[in-house]
Amino acid sequence: MRGEMALNLIPAEAFPPGEYLRDELEERGWTEKEFAQILGRPVQVVSEILNGRKQIVTDTALAIGEALGTSPELWLNLQTTFNLFEARSSRPSKTGVTRRARLRSRVPIAELRKRGWVPDTSDLDELEPAVCDLLEVESLEDEPPFVLAARRANPSEPFTPQQIAWLGRVRQLARQRVETKGALRYDPKATDELAAELAHRIHDPTDLSRLTSWLAECGVSLITELPLRTSKLDGAVTRLHPDHPVIGLTSRGDRMDIYLFTLLHELAHLTLGHLDRVGTCVDENLDLQGESSTLEAAANDRAGEWILPRDLALPSTRPTMVSVLQMANRYRVHSSLVIGRLQHQLEDWSLLRNSIPRVRPFIEIAG
Repeated sequence: MRGEMALNLIPAEAFPPGEYLRDELEERGWTEKEFAQILGRPVQVVSEILNGRKQIVTDTALAIGEALGTSPELWLNLQTTFNLFEARSSRPSKTGVTRRARLRSRVPIAELRKRGWVPDTSDLDELEPAVCDLLEVESLEDEPPFVLAARRANPSEPFTPQQIAWLGRVRQLARQRVETKGALRYDPKATDELAAELAHRIHDPTDLSRLTSWLAECGVSLITELPLRTSKLDGAVTRLHPDHPVIGLTSRGDRMDIYLFTLLHELAHLTLGHLDRVGTCVDENLDLQGESSTLEAAANDRAGEWILPRDLALPSTRPTMVSVLQMANRYRVHSSLVIGRLQHQLEDWSLLRNSIPRVRPFIEIAG
């Protein structure tokens, strides 16, 4: 019968269940009065159901099902389908519920409001444009067009809303800096030369404050923005346009060795031309996972070579701070970089961990 088909489809139009019930009575040759007598209900109740003025409730569905040899669920579902159809017909296509759910699926809106990245309001007419501006999209239905390579703890997974929002903020801050201070044209040769000697320029944590100006001289913007919760993101390199690359760092872990390695990792992506091979934050995870893994490995190798020799000889005994300082002096790098390499090679993450300086007191963190 017609009702059974209606249960499995979202109808373009739905009819009151009384119309289906009237068909059943006509097939059996039963009058309203006879059916009321079968149900043990007043004729007026049956008439109101048939004419769509009264809804079928649980007890009535049970009685109709017994009388017609059908399940009571059939009549309840017909009533629910019609009720939903009526409600949808009078409801706007995008309600506040739809808009709020969509907004929260795209970005961690509560945290963005707390951080001041979007207005601290619940007014969707203010929030939606602010989020669109952050993500550089016309509509929240669109995907951000960011071309980037990122160092993440979850590289095989799609970019998360936290990661995308952070990347949007880094790009937003870089644009604001260009508008207020200007920017030099990107110089690939100067950038490669800086990257190769960068680890040898950092003799003390106070030298970290010079990174932004050093990179700006090469036409590269450096933005350090604290990570969003659960973002699992260390840094990324992107570009506002071909002549203006941007490196964003989170300082996740607040360790000097990780901060510098991530910076060099992103510089490796840049100098190796990886931004011309990766797609957007959406494309990478759909089509380029194999190549993405290869590019990440290449960036890690290049960054590691800029810091210390690949075949760094391990000490015959557990390293001490004295032996670490001797190696750091030999290779002209900060001791934290030696400790970080030894921790990885020995898989001993507690090795001299307390001797690695924090970076946040010495770097410029964006607002």
